Amino acid sequence: MTEVLGVSVGASAVRMARPDARPQNSGRLGFHHDTVDAYWDRAEELAAESIGVVLSQSSDAGSVQATGVAYRDQQQFGEIQQAMASQRLYNYRLVPEARAALQYLEASGELGHFGTIGLYDLGSSGLTISVIDRGTGQVLLAERTIDISGDDFDRLISDNQLAKQGVDIADNQELSQFTARCRVAKEQLSTSGAVCLPGDGGVILISREAFESLVTVPIEYSARLVRDVIGRSPKHVDALVLIGGGARIPLVESILGAWIGLPIITPADPESVAARGAALLATPVADAPRQPPPPGVRQSSSGPASPSGPASLSGPASLSGAPDWLTPEPAADKPADSTRKVRGAVLVAGGLVAVAALSLSLGYGGGSTQPTSAPAETTVPITAVPTTPRSTVPPTSAPPTTTVPPTTEAAQAPARTYSEPEYVPPPAPAPAPPPLIPGLPQIQLPQIQLPPPPVFQLPRF
Repeated sequence: MTEVLGVSVGASAVRMARPDARPQNSGRLGFHHDTVDAYWDRAEELAAESIGVVLSQSSDAGSVQATGVAYRDQQQFGEIQQAMASQRLYNYRLVPEARAALQYLEASGELGHFGTIGLYDLGSSGLTISVIDRGTGQVLLAERTIDISGDDFDRLISDNQLAKQGVDIADNQELSQFTARCRVAKEQLSTSGAVCLPGDGGVILISREAFESLVTVPIEYSARLVRDVIGRSPKHVDALVLIGGGARIPLVESILGAWIGLPIITPADPESVAARGAALLATPVADAPRQPPPPGVRQSSSGPASPSGPASLSGPASLSGAPDWLTPEPAADKPADSTRKVRGAVLVAGGLVAVAALSLSLGYGGGSTQPTSAPAETTVPITAVPTTPRSTVPPTSAPPTTTVPPTTEAAQAPARTYSEPEYVPPPAPAPAPPPLIPGLPQIQLPQIQLPPPPVFQLPRF
């Protein structure tokens, strides 16, 4: 028998639901639930790994042939696609959480005669408020906030307990473990009046009244948001449905009922409503409408996208046995040694040809008396490497002493004679510039030639 699997990906847990083939005594469809804690791993990657494990296992009733995965927003849509592609899983269908929740609520018959409903989804990472038209299945209005979340409630309990004990935990890992224990205490307070949890970080002792006093203000804040969204809805909202882990807190239902003034519906196991609806919407990919791949993914016409990138949702995959787990891609083949040898042979051959051409142009090579020149174009075979050209001289022999008669025009030209150049006296030095008087404008004074001194001749006696 063909089975289906529904998965919801929350920030703190991955929940999986499989419909029971036999209905319950009440006539409603039953589900088998599994929950995987995602506090220490990325929820999307953990969901893909969990789906792979479930698909690899076979049951008595048959193997899972269709999987539906509920996503919260467009960002999570892409993250789930990448995580599923890393596990090489392609036979799945992504559905919005609001649509999955509506599908289950319709199948369970809990909506009654209400036409337009409001969906209050309080999870560990935030609150999503949606208005859905049952007739068309269209989401008329939706808003999300992270100002109130289940994680905030856990931190409020943690701060309260640490303040009472007078303990300050500086280590982040110990603080995370203590907060996780506070989450367990919060879940137990949904059905108990008080909780006492001993542990390494101290005893957690808190009553429901103390817990409600801590979370009253955030819940009232969420009620204002719900009232604002309902007031802006294009259609009148007939009822409010509470889903998510936060719907288990009794104070949430009482405050919303008082503030909103609408009928409040809280289904059983509200945190797994999206997973159950995703299971009801799961169909094999071959029969499901094609969904576009995420941006930046090139889809091959011959099959699914490469596992190195995000996966296309339309490619079928065989799920009869174990899933095709991610394997490293084979490395590209390196160049063969023969290629490197051929390249080296070409370089050696080219060098030898150049030496041969140079030696021929200089007149070497067996006493040749004819002028030679290098060929215009030389072709070097790649398959064979010449060892020693005929025109080259072994490196151990001395250069030949044969005199080559000149045959060119330069050699036939008559020899030039050079004679000793005649002595040319150096030119006379230029006359000195006229003197300049410092401190005065640069005025050139004419040169004055003084007459020769007179020659006095003494009289002769």
